Amino acid sequence: MGKIEVNGVQLWHRITGEGEPVVQIHGSGFGHFNFDPVTPALAGSFQVIDYDQRGYGESDRPLQDYDMEVWADDVAGLIQALGLETAHIHGTSMGGMVALVVAGKYPELTRSVVINCAAAKSNSVSRLLFKNHIDIVEMDPDGVGSRLLAELVTWQALSALHLASPEGADASDHIQQILRDSNRPEVFIAACREICEMDLTPWLPKVTSPALVIGGSKDVMTPWDQPPDGAGQNAIYEGIDGAEKHVIEGSAHSSIFDATEPYAAAVTEFLLRHSKGNGGGDRSS
Repeated sequence: MGKIEVNGVQLWHRITGEGEPVVQIHGSGFGHFNFDPVTPALAGSFQVIDYDQRGYGESDRPLQDYDMEVWADDVAGLIQALGLETAHIHGTSMGGMVALVVAGKYPELTRSVVINCAAAKSNSVSRLLFKNHIDIVEMDPDGVGSRLLAELVTWQALSALHLASPEGADASDHIQQILRDSNRPEVFIAACREICEMDLTPWLPKVTSPALVIGGSKDVMTPWDQPPDGAGQNAIYEGIDGAEKHVIEGSAHSSIFDATEPYAAAVTEFLLRHSKGNGGGDRSS
């Protein structure tokens, strides 16, 4: 655990477990906390690398231009700074979008890629959703720590079944704390704008590593099917040659939180299948 210099900034990172490395890329507001529910399960079979992306958490938070490629370049830099030849890439939400770019731009570093609850292009409804997040941060005196933002993210990200359970009772409190502790408003807003404006579809045919597209059936933030002006999870699955698809029934956007066990089991099984010890590897090899 500590900081490491990557592309001119200090990135906080933590390594858990042993085995082939898995780099986990968090979503737009959550920092490394995003993977806390599943890291222990994956660390039973892998060396799991959690980190705060540039602009988040305990990593440097420079004011600069941000886009998916900036964050993807940091993933490649982190892999190299840690002295690794390749790594499995595991991204959720915005981190899934970054993971897509990593796999497309750096195939030589990507052993496999897991793309969770992501989109390659936001449609008009998704753009309005993230614009709501921007408006709250800009208008609420509490900024990213806004209670209104936390409650909005809670119902958008978690399934109704989870929120009705004992585990979901304090979800808004937990999300509010994570948002407050992991963000500076300028970077949060920049990330939301990038999600609204991005078009990652050109990267899809460039992904040559084994790929798993996984998400909840009830995801309203990055739904599987989107109107023609967007490209959701099904478009990612269909756009990557040979990709696998796994839908977690009843789960929403944050399957890591509201369907932890089946999510961790599906990801672990995929990663193990594409590990060197099991004969897995790049489809082009």
